[in-house]
Amino acid sequence: MSGFGKVTFVGEYFNQAVVNVLHYRAAGWVPGAGNPFDDVDAFVEAVVTEVQASLLAALPADYRLNTVEGVGYDDSYAIVTGSPIIKTVNTVGSLAGATNGAPSCCIIGLRCGEQVQINGTGKSLRNRGYVAAGPLRDDDVDSYQHIIPAQYARMETLAGHLDNQVAIVGGLVTLIPIRIHEKFQSILGHQVLLWRTYSDVLGYRVQRVSSYRRSRQAEA
Repeated sequence: MSGFGKVTFVGEYFNQAVVNVLHYRAAGWVPGAGNPFDDVDAFVEAVVTEVQASLLAALPADYRLNTVEGVGYDDSYAIVTGSPIIKTVNTVGSLAGATNGAPSCCIIGLRCGEQVQINGTGKSLRNRGYVAAGPLRDDDVDSYQHIIPAQYARMETLAGHLDNQVAIVGGLVTLIPIRIHEKFQSILGHQVLLWRTYSDVLGYRVQRVSSYRRSRQAEA
């Protein structure tokens, strides 16, 4: 294996932050050639090319994707980038129409493979992940809170890009989407890592019932 990368899509809806984090691991890197995530700009650009269009096609015009930020890690999950690489996007969603606010979303559940140890000893009993894509427009949800077929199809398209492997460095390296699982414990007032694992994303399931992210709710 040849390291890990984290890509954070930082958007906003009427000044409320909407953040989604994706993780990848590298495969196919020539041994001794270094860590492909050292070149953070290259892997961030590849992930943006893979994901951005389908993300914006599923979101309202009042949503703005401000930046995409990337951090690289080695096999022991130590940071290899001195500071995050920040790519300015400043592009809005494609759909017209109002929403009930930033918290409304569609949950894209990610089916994960076996966990692989990175640090410590242990693993998560809840070996799964998800992406909360939103906000949803009012017209995207029926009176029973089900996502209407047209919007569900857009989310299916986005989900297909989220679980795709991404080629970089002329196809020499493959970025495999993963989820990171961690457990920390408070010791003498400090959060100490007990263990960290990863699992490959093997598929997805788009939930038909809309959801709500309290973390995206505006403060009173």
